[in-house]
Amino acid sequence: MARVLFQVVHFPKPEYRADMLAAMAVIRETSARIDGLDEIGAFEEPDGSRIVAISVWASLEALEAGSAELFASIAGLPFDVWETRPAESATLTQVA
Repeated sequence: MARVLFQVVHFPKPEYRADMLAAMAVIRETSARIDGLDEIGAFEEPDGSRIVAISVWASLEALEAGSAELFASIAGLPFDVWETRPAESATLTQVA
């Protein structure tokens, strides 16, 4: 089975950067109990204009099984208010 990378690119408003990072900390805490989630993290553009959140999963099936619980931990947070534009996401299969 091929591993899968799920990424979300966020475009935070400067005044909500801390809120967004706090939400990502909640996701990180939740991730400890999710089977098949190999790695999780967030990376920031030097100017703060983008935060890229990534998760690496053992398989597509693991992503499908674990993502609901993972993202339920931040359900209801106002990302639409916190961002300058909608987040962009991608699911990529490891090929090398």
